[in-house]
This record gives sequence, C-alpha cells and structure tokens, in this order.
Amino acid sequence: MSKTKKIMIKEINGKFQYPIIIGGKIILQINSFIESHIKNKKVFVIYDNYFDLKKNNNFLYFLNQSISIIANEVKLISIKSRDKNKNLKTLSFLINKILKYNVERNSVIITFGGGVIGDIGGFVSSILLRGLNYIQIPTTLLAQVDSSVGGKTGINTPQGKNLVGTFYQPKCVIIDTKILKTLPKRELYAGFAEVIKYSLIMDKNFYNYLVINYNKILNLKEPYIDYIIHKSCQIKSKIVSEDEKEDGIRAILNLGHTFAHAFESELGYKSDLIHGEAVAIGICMAYRLSRKLGICKNSEVEKVENLILKYKLPTKINQIKTISLKRKNIFKKLFSDKKVKEGKLTFILSSGIGKAIIKNDINENTILSFLEEEINE
Repeated sequence: MSKTKKIMIKEINGKFQYPIIIGGKIILQINSFIESHIKNKKVFVIYDNYFDLKKNNNFLYFLNQSISIIANEVKLISIKSRDKNKNLKTLSFLINKILKYNVERNSVIITFGGGVIGDIGGFVSSILLRGLNYIQIPTTLLAQVDSSVGGKTGINTPQGKNLVGTFYQPKCVIIDTKILKTLPKRELYAGFAEVIKYSLIMDKNFYNYLVINYNKILNLKEPYIDYIIHKSCQIKSKIVSEDEKEDGIRAILNLGHTFAHAFESELGYKSDLIHGEAVAIGICMAYRLSRKLGICKNSEVEKVENLILKYKLPTKINQIKTISLKRKNIFKKLFSDKKVKEGKLTFILSSGIGKAIIKNDINENTILSFLEEEINE
C-alpha cells in the first residue's frame, strides 16, 4: 500500500476548504476519511455501471460494505458513463430516483466513477433540496487529476459541452491509485492528456519528469504514478483556490479544451473520440496556433507533440480515420465555448512549455485559415 497523501484545497477568502486524499487501496480504509460526513445519514452512491457489485473483490463492493457499517442507509444507483449520456435525460433519471428514495436535507451523495459520473452527480447534488453534501471518488485517471477537483459540475447539450451546470464544491475527494489497474488502456491513456496539460501551463520541471519517466508512468509503476496524480492535483488546487469561478487564472486550465469541446460536440459525443483524446489533439492545436501567430517556437511545438505521442495519444484530428469533420462547422462550434465574451473567441495558447497565455484578440480569418490547415475535408 502506497503512502497516503493529503492536499488541502482552500479558497483564498475562506469560502470553501476540503481535502484531496491520495493513496493506494485507500478504499479499504474509506471510513476513516469520510465517517464524519456520512455517519447515521442516508447515502446515495451514483456509480458507473462498468463496475459490477456482484463481484465481491472489486472496489465498489468494498465501498458499499464499508459505508453500510456507519451510514443509516445506502442506496446505489448505476448510470452509464460516456459523454453522450451526460445529458438532461440522465439528470432527470437521477433526480427522480433519489427523490423516490425519500432523500433528506442531511443526505449525502457519493460519486464513484469517471468524469461523467462526477460531473452529473455533482450537478444533482447542487440542485436537489437546494444543495446536498457530496463526496467524489474518481475512478479514472482523467477524473482523478482533473474533473473531480475544483467544483465544476454539469451536463452536455447538443449546442455544446458543459453549457448547463454549477460551481459546487465537494466535501472531500478520495483518490485510490490502485483502481487505475482496472481501466481499459484507452481510458487510462486518455487521462494522461490532462496530466500533460498541467506541466505545460505552469511547470516545466513537471514536463521534464513526464518525459524522463514516461515508460514507468504508462505502466502505473510506483511511486511515479502516485507522484503525477499528486502533482496534478497540487497545481489545480492552487489555481482553483485563487480563482474558483474562472474569472481569471483558472482559464488556463482550458488549454486544449476549446478545440476539444468543439470536436466532441460536433461529433455528438460519440466514442470515436473520447475526452482525453480530444484534449490531446486540442493541446497540440493550441501550440500549432501559437506557432502560427509567432508566439511559440517550432522546437517547443515539436516537443509537445512528441510527449503526447509517447503517452499513446493522437496529435491531429485527421489521425482518427473514423472521423469526418467540416471546418466551418467546427468554427461555428467554437462560438458555443463558455469562454466567449462579447462575441469574441478566447483561446489558451503558449509562448513555450510551462507558459500559458490567454488570448482573445485573434482575427477570425486567422482561425478559419488555421482550421483549414488542421482539417482535411
């Protein structure tokens, strides 16, 4: 069992504070971390149906057995993951299910799954009875290093990704690194896109670590995998503590996401392109756009592309042969991005590894020209 680590995320004005607890097999000692939140209360566990409760050697089984000892009552509700299911239909299902079970004001929701489960479960928590306490237990690498931390909740719509949601902080985040061994390889690799993002926005030493140790990290070796999760959470915690609602520096966490969300939305959130893959492509596009604008050297762009490839991720949308896109459609989708202000697109670009730039004055013809270079119709 790896050593348990704790990161305290605290808003600078004291608005919120909660721990992120990281370690191997900590699901076996879950009650020591969450007892004060769930003791003698009704608990609702929203979980990914990828996990089979009937297999008594899995993580969901251990979670259910543990919390049932101290909670007043435990109700488990399964939903399908994937972004195409993060919608109003699933939201309505969860709300009605929980209300049917006679939810109370002191009830607690636990989300157990990847980013989709955490996002929609957090959203339900924020609106049911005008706000229920909830706990995040992310089970994918992407969720562990990114979506479970920071309080963004929401669902997707045909118009765009995460356009309906709230900022609502959990009471704690429990990250069990051993659960990553249960992931399909594609899901695991997708999470590395967000890890790489953290190194690129503000920590070149972290980038170097990812370059040097990529093989050990890919194979989930300790202490390397533990370190990258801890480091990613540290970086995000620092940023969120300073800017909860993306009024300033938090925007840099969207490196690669403007293009990624446009692709995902245009494709109808199909599994041909999952979120981490879209982010990887989006990151590379952000660097190539930075090069086009003359603010980033070609050598830096090549380093980023090479690192993305080392972590088994695509660097260009055209590398995915099952996908066919129209650049004009993608251009229109860009305007559904949440960062659009006064009709102007906002991009997170870079002047080099470890240096993020918020740019909102790029000529639209330049963007169209860039998309023409990136998308072969």
